[in-house]
This record gives sequence, structure tokens and C-alpha cells, in this order.
Amino acid sequence: MARRSRTTAGRGRWTQWGEAEARVALGELAASGESAVHFARRRGFSSQRLRYWKKRLGAAAAPAAFVAVRLPSAPRELDTIEIRVDGVAVHVREDLDVAHVARLVAALGKRPGGC
Repeated sequence: MARRSRTTAGRGRWTQWGEAEARVALGELAASGESAVHFARRRGFSSQRLRYWKKRLGAAAAPAAFVAVRLPSAPRELDTIEIRVDGVAVHVREDLDVAHVARLVAALGKRPGGC
């Protein structure tokens, strides 16, 4: 479809888009990261024009792009540490907070009547 210039009362000239121009503009909008309003204002046309063509072209207006996604690695199995206090054995994960382990050992040591 060829571009056609038109004049509207008191608004100056505007150029009618064809599908190819609309696809280019929508692609540039997507790549810019700007809002449709800011992008259109900067380029000198209405954001309504972008909404119209986006609706008209549907999902085909902006082709899907490959996006790499980094998946978290599988959690490794943590080793356990065995702590023995007065004949009582406690197994804790190796990543447990040291202060927490110290409180646990102190509590075991304070048990009435021993263990």
C-alpha cells in the first residue's frame, strides 16, 4: 500500500501508513523500551495510530524473540555434622548458622540430670 498524504483542518499534513510501515514502527517501539505515548510523540504521530496497528496486526506485529533464561543449578546435597554431648548425638546441616549450633550445644549441656 502506498503512502498517501492528507490534510486535516487546522492540523497540517499526516501520512497514512501501510502494513509494512506499521510493522517497522511497532518493531522500533518494541526495541526502544519506551512507552507508546513517548515513542509516538518523539516520532511526531499519534499513539492511537500505534494502538490501531497493534490491534489490527495482532500478535504477528511483534515477532517472538528468543530470550535466554538462566536456570538455577540443582541444589547440592549438604553434608551433615554430628555433635555429641554427654551421649546425645545431634546431626546438623553444614550450612547451619554457627551461633545457632552453639546455642543448641549449650542447651544440651544444661539439661537437668544430664543426658
